[in-house]
Amino acid sequence: MNIERTFELSLPGDEALLHSPEKVFGGRSPFEAMSREGLRLRGALVADVPLLGELRFPFESELVLGAGLAQLEPILPSPIPDYWAEIAGEGRVQGEKLRYEITVRLHAEVPPGDKWGGKALRRMAEAAFERTLSRALSQLQR
Repeated sequence: MNIERTFELSLPGDEALLHSPEKVFGGRSPFEAMSREGLRLRGALVADVPLLGELRFPFESELVLGAGLAQLEPILPSPIPDYWAEIAGEGRVQGEKLRYEITVRLHAEVPPGDKWGGKALRRMAEAAFERTLSRALSQLQR
C-alpha cells in the first residue's frame, strides 16, 4: 500500500533555519527523532492507526542546499522494511518567511486479503493511514 500527499507550509524564519530542517520539523508531529549527519537527514513519521496501533515510518533524505533554497531528495532504504516513508520537497526563503512544498509517500506492507473480509480490512487500513497522515500534516500548518 502506498499513500502520497503533497502539502505546502509557511513559517517565519531565515536562511539559517531553512538550511536546518531538523530544527524546523524535528519533534513536531508527525516527525519523530529527526537528526542530521552532514547532508543526510534521518527520522521517522509516527502515525497512530486504529486496529494497528502506533506505526513508525522511518525515512532518510539527502539535503541539497543553495542560496535561499533547500531541497530534500529521498534515499531508498536497503533492505526495504515493511513500513517506511519517502520525504521529498523544496523550501525557499521569501521575505521573512520560509515556504515549503513537501511530498510524503508512505509505504506499508499490508496483507492482500483474498476474501471480502481481508479486502475490507485492507481498505479500512488504507483509509486510516490516509486520515492519520492528513491530520498530522495539517497540525504542522498551525
